[in-house]
Amino acid sequence: MIPSKFLRLIISKSHKLKLGNLAWSKEFEEKIFKIKFIDGHKELTLKTIFKDGYNIGNCLLTSFYVSSILENPLICTGKVEILKGTKNSPSGDHVWIESDNNIIDTTLMIIMPKTHPYVKYYKKDSDISPHFSPEDINYQNDIYQRKNNFNEYYINLYKINF
Repeated sequence: MIPSKFLRLIISKSHKLKLGNLAWSKEFEEKIFKIKFIDGHKELTLKTIFKDGYNIGNCLLTSFYVSSILENPLICTGKVEILKGTKNSPSGDHVWIESDNNIIDTTLMIIMPKTHPYVKYYKKDSDISPHFSPEDINYQNDIYQRKNNFNEYYINLYKINF
């Protein structure tokens, strides 16, 4: 299961959009899923993170990792109107990547050309440096919460107040 697919569907229905058409290609997804990192004393891949939905609410961290395999990536912060009201972004605050004239959103798992009409929902405030220390990047709290409160974790993951 990849929760981003469900989040795309929920947002698409609520905003009358077709975000599924912008979903990552299988080739791009496979490339991303091979990225490895150390979390505590455990080696993980991004496949685990995305498969279990830990990317949702961790847009800064996943953008950092995904940007590591792109040429000339720019990590951007700002507001995304279609995410406003979601549990992890009540006011629409978000982080995404700009690379090769595309917006790459690690929460929705989409790639969108900057010429696409949906770009109007992305309002960039600033660019941030992709340089973080390994100590700043940690999924332990989300993994702990999901394992110990499985139903609550998923209920909260999809809570949207419009």
